[in-house]
Amino acid sequence: MQAHSPIRKKMENAHGAARLLQLLWHRYSRKDIRAMTMAAGSAMPRLAARPEFVPLPGFQEDAADLADGLHNGEVSVHYQPVVRLADRRPVMVEALARWHRPPRLISPDRFVPLAESCGLVRTLSMVVTARAAAEVAPLWQRLRLTVSVNLPLGQLLLPDLPAWLHRALRAGGLQPGQVALELTETTPVRDRSALRRALLRLRGAGHRVLLDDIILHDDRSWLFGLPFGAFKLDRSLVERLPADGHARREVRRLVRMADASGQQVIAEAVSDQRLWQVVRGLGVHHAQGYLVSRPLPADALARWHGRWRGTGH
Repeated sequence: MQAHSPIRKKMENAHGAARLLQLLWHRYSRKDIRAMTMAAGSAMPRLAARPEFVPLPGFQEDAADLADGLHNGEVSVHYQPVVRLADRRPVMVEALARWHRPPRLISPDRFVPLAESCGLVRTLSMVVTARAAAEVAPLWQRLRLTVSVNLPLGQLLLPDLPAWLHRALRAGGLQPGQVALELTETTPVRDRSALRRALLRLRGAGHRVLLDDIILHDDRSWLFGLPFGAFKLDRSLVERLPADGHARREVRRLVRMADASGQQVIAEAVSDQRLWQVVRGLGVHHAQGYLVSRPLPADALARWHGRWRGTGH
């Protein structure tokens, strides 16, 4: 891409974008990204079949908008803290993509499936990872918070994933051990052996991989024996724990299995003290949710950290 490109100039003027996305420019041009959206029309039936996705008007136009948004700095990252239940110590933040397409804030429930369906999920993953590395690295010495980044199965299985993660982290200033990956549930796993190889490859590169969104009677329970670093309990499971003895027994079983394997269990959607006490009593290791904090911009993490530690919360 030529240095005088309008898109490049616009990106360089966006907050932090020149540093965060430098590693992308040698690989993706505006023409490349536009080409990725050409198949969007044929992908519409597959996307529309997803009950969680309500498309914005004009699928192909939306895909083109997302491509431009990724290039001009419209996609930012907020961070939701995770704390250790035993002593309330902050240990991690989850990086969550946010897309501000003026004047609208577009929900991740819309643009993440869109990215997956129109061929932009790799670019989205790279943007989020690069931005998270650059924003969390300056906080490391003070806060000691690792960061997790969500990746769909197709990206996790790519043999070159450790290489581009290394480039993104090196540009931002983080080490592999400071960045975990969360396997999202958007695509079913059909090849256990391929996933196992990918997990071992990433562990060898220094990354923990977390299995996200565990539900009661999860049909992915056959994956629990794989070398994941942690399991994250979905909101639907966490919220039924106070009143559902069977759900509590299943969580205790998962915790025992994780303890025996040196893994961890994280409860999402811990929104009040009752849920905090329940998951702690079950032996769950970490908590995430509105009781701890809503997702925050990077520049608010230090203030949150000080308040949380200062109040014993």
